[in-house]
Amino acid sequence: MTLERLLRRRRTDRQAGPSLWRNRDYMLLWTGQTVSTLGSSMSFFVFPLIGLALTGSPAKAALAGGAFSLGQLVLRLPAGVLVDRWSRSRVMVVSNLAGSVLYASLAVAQLVGALTLAQLVVVAFLTGVAGSFFAPAEQAAVKAVVPTEQLPTAFSQNQARGHVAVLVGPPVGGALFGLRVWAPFLVDALTYLVSAVGLTRLRTPMPAPPAAEESGGVAGVWRDTREGFVFLWGQGFLRAILAFACLANFAVNGLFLVLTLKLLQAGVSPVSIGLIDTIGAVAGLAGSVVAPAVIRRVPSGMLSIGTGLLLAAGFVPMAFTDSVPVIGLLLAVALVGNPAGNACVSSYLAATTPDRLQGRAMAALTFSAMLFMPLAPVLGGAALAAFGGRTAMLVAAGLTALSVAPLLVSREVRRLSTPDRWPGHVVGTEATVEPVLAPVQG
Repeated sequence: MTLERLLRRRRTDRQAGPSLWRNRDYMLLWTGQTVSTLGSSMSFFVFPLIGLALTGSPAKAALAGGAFSLGQLVLRLPAGVLVDRWSRSRVMVVSNLAGSVLYASLAVAQLVGALTLAQLVVVAFLTGVAGSFFAPAEQAAVKAVVPTEQLPTAFSQNQARGHVAVLVGPPVGGALFGLRVWAPFLVDALTYLVSAVGLTRLRTPMPAPPAAEESGGVAGVWRDTREGFVFLWGQGFLRAILAFACLANFAVNGLFLVLTLKLLQAGVSPVSIGLIDTIGAVAGLAGSVVAPAVIRRVPSGMLSIGTGLLLAAGFVPMAFTDSVPVIGLLLAVALVGNPAGNACVSSYLAATTPDRLQGRAMAALTFSAMLFMPLAPVLGGAALAAFGGRTAMLVAAGLTALSVAPLLVSREVRRLSTPDRWPGHVVGTEATVEPVLAPVQG
């Protein structure tokens, strides 16, 4: 390491400000959404159980999960536009209040014996819609309350809460479901309410961006959506990440479905399959803990490439074994780098995107990443039926490996250094660099 870079790192550490745990507004954001995520994890675990009880059909029982994914996707792009026109704090509060009302309606319906599959599916869909508004608003809110040099730590801690929810939510949801069928939904409604109340206590102003009044009303939604994509496409790193995430998410979601069905066909018990998920969640949580240090020390482009290569390295050998311990170990290898990769991309996006484009840029990236995910279960099941478990797994793992290609061929990815050297955002020093982004035309 050069003396100049060592001095820059020390100055960054001194100027990074107090710990995020002392950042009141960030802790309100993080704590509230952690509670809400735990509640949602309980509900998602209970959805198929209630769907199966209502219909007796496993296929129909899965409709609520599909409806939630569709709700997240269908309004993702206009949600990003509107988040850039409205107060971000108000969007988050309203989204959480909507979630509270929706899940409370399920609890009440179950309590009086009137719950139907149709209501379950509609609530799941509308919850997904509310989430499509909340996510870009929260991204912009984190940027508003956290210093730029602490963004990697903030987004790493956001990654950790998802893994904690996977570990804690299902067993707690199952226990509540055993006590009273409606209990998980009531608790989830309360978690949304707690999060909404906490968000009203934020002190950092989060009004609509100054340019919001120039958006031209509803007629300008398409133009504003396009501006978000143009901004992403103009950055080589984010353009490569967009292509990588689109293919990787499709391949990984198909692989997990094929893996589950393959193990069931081999006689592996559902409890053992659940243990594999637990191992993956523990690996992800461990990766979240070390993510800030990894992001600070490893060049961001190499970190992104390494994340993709770890996925492929862990997934390909899974095709050749049905051993739960071996698959658990391989899954841990595949997922341990994922939190650092995700937090790095989120931090880069937040740090380099103008405030007026925060919602649109994140919506465009996540929409692209999720675009083909609904097809993954369908095509994964078809591949399993046509070619068998091993071949279907190899196809999915091969696609995961192929998804790294856009990162490997991108000069911008290979050259992107650590956050203290990101374009236009040399953190903790008096130096400045010329931004590499041209102004985006409306």
